[in-house]
Amino acid sequence: MIRKDSSADRVVSWWHRAGLNGPAAFLLEAVGPLLPLGAQVAFLLEPLFGRVENPFSDLAQLLEDPSQLSVLMENLRAEGER
Repeated sequence: MIRKDSSADRVVSWWHRAGLNGPAAFLLEAVGPLLPLGAQVAFLLEPLFGRVENPFSDLAQLLEDPSQLSVLMENLRAEGER
């Protein structure tokens, strides 16, 4: 089965369901230089949540790539405006 949603879309929807898209956007902007460390923490938490539809795996990949991180931030802001 092939998922068409991007990692950023899955993470944004996960945070939106939890009601955390506003605080998440603020936190990501505030701790910008520490995001690679956050990616490593997300990779450590990944096995605790399994392999299928794991938001920590998506989040870790996004935090490591600046271009994907900018997509995540845009999606969080857009979701917050809805």
